[in-house]
Amino acid sequence: MRAGLFRSLVAAVADPELQEAAAELSSQAALGEVGARVAFQSLLVALASLPARQRAVFEPDADASADAMAAEERHVPDYGRGRPLTLGERKSLARKPDRRMFDRVLRDPHPDVIALFLQNSQLTEPDVVRLCSRRPGVPEVLSRVAASAKWSLRPAVRRALAMNPATPPRVTTALLPLLSPEELRSLIDDERTPPAVARRCD
Repeated sequence: MRAGLFRSLVAAVADPELQEAAAELSSQAALGEVGARVAFQSLLVALASLPARQRAVFEPDADASADAMAAEERHVPDYGRGRPLTLGERKSLARKPDRRMFDRVLRDPHPDVIALFLQNSQLTEPDVVRLCSRRPGVPEVLSRVAASAKWSLRPAVRRALAMNPATPPRVTTALLPLLSPEELRSLIDDERTPPAVARRCD
């Protein structure tokens, strides 16, 4: 499946009013029906031109609990500075091509830190797969990986995102047409897979 189709699919699931239609088209496309693929691609390419909708699937909910973010901040990794680093300092480290800090940045739970880290020139695919494979995962962080045009099209990254139970269901659903039959079976067999996602795997 082409990169443009994937990006458009992600845009479609961002719009709550279109989720049901997009999911149905996704199911048909997964079956390999040529006509369904054409209709699917046409709809989603149109939606891809709407940046606000495209962003919505990846951005944390506006009414997300402040307590939840505070809990995440308590799990910030030790950056070896002898004190907790500010968010600004962690963002700065995420931009630097210093691989000695990568293991620590990969464990940072803040989605803004990870969004910057994904643009780091020294980051490799195995690094991103490791980030997506961490348990427990942080939904907002995994959404930022899915939003990355550079990384979300890599099969190994897509697989790691889909298999992580912390990935938001609407993002996982967007990935389903790009997974192999064996990967879909693994999702169905995994008891941690949300029922709505498992149903789309059939």
